[in-house]
Amino acid sequence: MATAWHLQKAGIEFQLLEMSPRLGGRMRTASYPDSGTAEIGLEEFWEGNPLLEIMRELKLPLEKSASSFSSVVLDGRIHAFTQETNTDFLRSVLSGDELRSFQAWDAEAGRIQERLRKPPLPADLLSLKDQSFEAWVTQKKFGLSKKAQQFIRQQSEPEYGTSWTRISALDGIAEWRIFQGKGMQSFHLVRGNQTLAEAMAEHLGRSRILLNTQVTNIQSRSDHVEVIATNTATSEQKIFRAEHVVSTIPLFRLNEIQFSPELSTRRQEAIQTQGWGSYFTAHVFVDRAAERFWNALGPETLPILTGSSIGVVYEGYSPQTAGYRLLNLLITGDFGEAFNARTISFDAVGGQIRAGFEKLWPGFSKHIQRMTFYRYHPRAIAGWPVGRSRFDTLSELMRTPEGRLYFAGDFTEGTHSDDAARSALRVVGQIVESRKKR
Repeated sequence: MATAWHLQKAGIEFQLLEMSPRLGGRMRTASYPDSGTAEIGLEEFWEGNPLLEIMRELKLPLEKSASSFSSVVLDGRIHAFTQETNTDFLRSVLSGDELRSFQAWDAEAGRIQERLRKPPLPADLLSLKDQSFEAWVTQKKFGLSKKAQQFIRQQSEPEYGTSWTRISALDGIAEWRIFQGKGMQSFHLVRGNQTLAEAMAEHLGRSRILLNTQVTNIQSRSDHVEVIATNTATSEQKIFRAEHVVSTIPLFRLNEIQFSPELSTRRQEAIQTQGWGSYFTAHVFVDRAAERFWNALGPETLPILTGSSIGVVYEGYSPQTAGYRLLNLLITGDFGEAFNARTISFDAVGGQIRAGFEKLWPGFSKHIQRMTFYRYHPRAIAGWPVGRSRFDTLSELMRTPEGRLYFAGDFTEGTHSDDAARSALRVVGQIVESRKKR
């Protein structure tokens, strides 16, 4: 949709093909009786996200969301982020010596992030892809205490949706940009993040968007590209001819497309070695007496990073007239993988979630009225495992057109919506330049 937005601004005709019956990808907002709402996927937009400019152009109401750090459970204790700044919060979590070591480590991460903005990267930086983020953080030279190390792990793992042992150090450092220094501000759309997808669709024109349209073949010719797609409701097949094609299909699903000619061997290698993280969402309805648990340490305790079967505990929106409070659990990593699997029942998932709440807040589970679950595909978020990186030559290859075929989306640049939006700017720039040359 971001690609279509910028194509429209450039005066270039487009047709958007979407496999699902809805638009927005991970931007999904659930609505419940009595006007309760909660995000199913993407929770916030970080400052610097190009999508924020689109929201402002569409005059969508924004509200400031949580700071980059969140309340966190360490060694069985909740450290509540009720302070004004990240630094004040850190002082409440770490001792003086621990804080000084952490700040030195954080400054080193910041220096590396600055160097990442100036490609091509030198060999010493690229070599960081060959160790895990955990291995890099826990080096003796940084002198980080176990508590500081676990703080870094707890804050960062929900951003890439997997264990810090499974993401390369180079990409873990890149993800830390959200938290580095004073940290980034995040934003949320007042009526739910899905509002952006709906407003963009209206602006682009619904007639230019085909839902339930699954691409099965992409055939590149010397002067055009043919896309064969099937309507998932009627099985009717259509052929689209275009000057260019932009695929924002997650890389792991590209194996479901027949390409003619086949993608190059190196490009296939880039796709097959891509990593991922998992998200699973649970919306938990509790009686109003339960709010005493999360308000015990202050009115702004949520969200809480638990590192357990209940993941990150956010608060959904439940109006004062509703007979419930709505909690939104974003569950990642191994728990996310397990809960997404069809080999475990939702009853079993609910049992593990209740146990997670009991461990955090004894007596909490009796306040639970019901739960609603949302399974993502188990590769919901882009990641780069040890040995790979968004900065390596294989990733750069995915950002290079193959004839008239372009690849975009967060799986080509990074893990967040800002990376997906930047990929849209990249491919539209490439298309405009290509048209100028002809």
